Amino acid sequence: MGLQWKDLFNTHRGERLGFLWLMTGCLIAAAWGTYEQWLRPSDPNELSILAARMEPWVEARKAFQDSTNVAPFSHDRRLTLFPFDPNHLPIDQWVALGLSERQAEALHKYEAGGGRFRSKRDVAKMRVVDPELYAQWAPYIQLPDSAASAYPHTTWPEREDRTYAERTALRGLELNSADSAALVAVPGIGPAFARGILKYREKLGGYHSLDQLTEVYVLKDKPEAVAKLKGRLVLDTLMVRRLPVNSATTEELAAHPYLGWKVAKALVAYRGQHGAFRNVADIKGCVLVNDSLFRKLAPYLTAP
Repeated sequence: MGLQWKDLFNTHRGERLGFLWLMTGCLIAAAWGTYEQWLRPSDPNELSILAARMEPWVEARKAFQDSTNVAPFSHDRRLTLFPFDPNHLPIDQWVALGLSERQAEALHKYEAGGGRFRSKRDVAKMRVVDPELYAQWAPYIQLPDSAASAYPHTTWPEREDRTYAERTALRGLELNSADSAALVAVPGIGPAFARGILKYREKLGGYHSLDQLTEVYVLKDKPEAVAKLKGRLVLDTLMVRRLPVNSATTEELAAHPYLGWKVAKALVAYRGQHGAFRNVADIKGCVLVNDSLFRKLAPYLTAP
């Protein structure tokens, strides 16, 4: 055994010299790595170059997060609640509801890509909508709680396979597009009711809530009839006509049932004194527009 170990370390001079050079190279490499990693002073120029290279990436990342992530809801943020349909809702109205402009633009991009809100649950799923903010919106969103609630007796595949006529019969008659003949065909609506409903629809620019049927002259003192009709009708609030509050004349504003001459003149005078309204919520600066009137008016106005 002793001779074997002796033979193992019994090398000639060339081998010993090669081994020495190998060890020297390893030591030099280790020393250089340690120096570069831990001991070499930082070069300010290198840090500046690295920061310049990182800056575009950081800005792009920040912009992406701002437009897609939920911003924590602040109780100090200005918030105005009113009945609304989230489909194609103008950016200024999203801002009035508490979103930032970037968050509102993200919702518009979702719609531009073919997205549509069919239920309140669809709104709650959006990443830019803070859950606490959604909880405040929920009573005002003019959509069913879930997609299934519009078709209570069928499964989803069956709903997709139905014809338009079958789905209409199941859900009820769409009020904002119905003509007189279609309305009269609905149980509980005679010619007089149909005329009154259509006349008031034209004045309003379309119904944004079935509760507005109680405002129809021939239905004002008939709550039981209204309750039955609400179960047989549905609304497409995308068909509601909106008045451009910054360009509409006094006459155009006054023609709306919720305004009249007094409020219309006050709004035009306020607009002339303070400049164009930045968003619909700004009309609350007019002393004649209280919270109750604003909630009724908001779905019928638009501002750039």
